[in-house]
Amino acid sequence: MTPLASPSSRSILEDALRQYMAGGIAVTKDVCRFMEATFGDASADTLRTLLSDESSAERDSLLDLVFFPDLSLQTAIEPIMEDHRLTSGDVTLLAEQLKVAPVATHLRMPGTDATVPTALPAFLIDAFLARLNIPWQPAAALSALLDHLAAGALAPTGDDKEGRLRLRVLLRNAALRQTPVQVRFLCDFFERLSPEDKDFVDKVTFMLVFIKEHEDSTNFYLSLMDRKKFIFQHLLKARRSEAFAARTNMETMIMTGVRTPYFDIPTGERTLVLIDSIAIAVFGRTECLEGTPRRVDLGNHAETLDPQELIKRLS
Repeated sequence: MTPLASPSSRSILEDALRQYMAGGIAVTKDVCRFMEATFGDASADTLRTLLSDESSAERDSLLDLVFFPDLSLQTAIEPIMEDHRLTSGDVTLLAEQLKVAPVATHLRMPGTDATVPTALPAFLIDAFLARLNIPWQPAAALSALLDHLAAGALAPTGDDKEGRLRLRVLLRNAALRQTPVQVRFLCDFFERLSPEDKDFVDKVTFMLVFIKEHEDSTNFYLSLMDRKKFIFQHLLKARRSEAFAARTNMETMIMTGVRTPYFDIPTGERTLVLIDSIAIAVFGRTECLEGTPRRVDLGNHAETLDPQELIKRLS
């Protein structure tokens, strides 16, 4: 049987969810684009009509988008989930409570003062809570490191505590298994990469997805290098294809049976840069492949670099 937290802990989270929802939900640009593409309009009147039309085939998809947990909500309730450590059994009981008494809210349309009153639909509550990954907690070593991380650069206010909460939300969303290898790598990652790096969030996001895709890996350096080689090979093929297409007309390509592969070259190059910067920071090395795009921070004219530091950055 799954152990439960105290009823008061569930009540605290339930109250926090209800209070947040009572403040209203901002309709995102993605939701507006969905409405325009599907219904031809993204006004408050159209939204109000759609929410009241239970026969609409697209209504459920719209509601799923509207009530998808965003960073603002997750950051607001993260301290509660960190302190009270609710279990899957608690989530089941919380879902039952939220279904019995509807969670009232209103939707705020962008660029206008118009609002649309509504409630979190009962059929979405299970999926909504599942997306919050409420039972997940960072491993003890990882949690201890995060508690002292200077993460103010991650928060609009510059506040370290808020920055750490945002980082915990990213980790909670990834819901990693946290094997000993994963925990050790993540601890090294957060110790050796600075949150003040403008690419820090991109690196964290990339690595969390990468770890999720390689959950059984016992050597993340080798896994990263394998991904680097894979992307590099496809990048070379795409560049050759791009050069061939530039000097050959379409008729010739069709007659010779040439099929132009699709590969997002800018994204591939960007990923190679992320892999190299992560590997160098965490492991102190990377494999050099001729033609791989690299970015090396050599400082600026006002910064005096020690020769050994310069050699290290260029190596």
